[in-house]
Amino acid sequence: MYLGIIAALIGLLLRSYFVWPQAFNFRFMLHAHSHAMLLAWLLGALILIIYQQWEIKLSQSTKILFYGLALSVVGMLCSFPFQGYAAISISFSTLHLWLSYALFYRLFRALKNRGPSAKLLRTGILLFYLSSLGPYCLGPLMANEMQSSPWYDQAIYFYLHFLYNGSFFFFLLAIIVHKLKLFSDEKEFQHFYLPMLWGSIFSYALNLEYSFDQSWIYLLAALGSSAQLYAGIRFIKAVFRKRISNHLKLILFLLFFKWIFQILGSTSLIAEQIQFNRFLLIAYLHFIFLGIYTPFIWEMLKRRIPAFNKWMIAYWLLFILSEIALIAPSLKLIPGFQSWPILTFYIYAGLVSIWLILAFSYLKNLRRNTSYHLESNY
Repeated sequence: MYLGIIAALIGLLLRSYFVWPQAFNFRFMLHAHSHAMLLAWLLGALILIIYQQWEIKLSQSTKILFYGLALSVVGMLCSFPFQGYAAISISFSTLHLWLSYALFYRLFRALKNRGPSAKLLRTGILLFYLSSLGPYCLGPLMANEMQSSPWYDQAIYFYLHFLYNGSFFFFLLAIIVHKLKLFSDEKEFQHFYLPMLWGSIFSYALNLEYSFDQSWIYLLAALGSSAQLYAGIRFIKAVFRKRISNHLKLILFLLFFKWIFQILGSTSLIAEQIQFNRFLLIAYLHFIFLGIYTPFIWEMLKRRIPAFNKWMIAYWLLFILSEIALIAPSLKLIPGFQSWPILTFYIYAGLVSIWLILAFSYLKNLRRNTSYHLESNY
């Protein structure tokens, strides 16, 4: 939790750079923010929720792995801002990857023959292993001075896609399926699972569009996105047969639009707009991380957060305003308006403030037992 708080504050620092340029390397600090947000906040929180929901016992060696993961992220936070991708930061990120291998191997074995939700989790673990092939390609590419080649970018896109559009995404689906006891019928589950899996794999082509302009890439992206939308509709229908919170309904609503955005992104016109406009890309990433994953984590932790609904209403309002503030300048919705950077900063300051309130409220009400010490690291 604490590392997630630090990641959020670094994100606010990066946003302030567009208003008051400061004496730090923006790119290096961005690496620190993205690694802490992905590996400490999202990955760490999702793993701990999985252990809690499936009531898997934490052995002493597993706890050591958790602490090792947290310390690895601390190492990245202490090195990335000063050197970017270099020996120390790469060593800590590699250590985190290897420790994750060991942790996921244990979790994979513990989930054997435990129903459809466990199958989704095991798929997410395999996709995590698949995503790790991306970082291993960076060393040979750098050794051959190919940092400016499209293959270098694709190695990073491969990692990110199969991490947050693959592994994290299947973890989220698994938690919902497990919590609501969905897909008790095996045939119904397969009709959802197979198109969702193949759609997640084929939709990697959406990233290939940034480097190559080939008609088969757009076709593959469209097929993958359509398969995910088909499976997603089946999933949402199954969820809405259950009694769920309005908060979760909103998350599923945004998830549905994510699949729609992917289909739109499989067209060359939209792909080019996103490729050449960094703020549209940031708006899309924030849509996923701040609009789907982060609220989902808070939803899973809400029983230990007083006045949860009140604070989440404020969170959602600020989130919507932040998306508008990122997209509006690109679309020139208000011609001549020059105050977007400072307006966006204040909106994000409010968003981070809500994040801090939720985080510290959770920590305050968390029982001081073994799980506390693990959860607080993230």
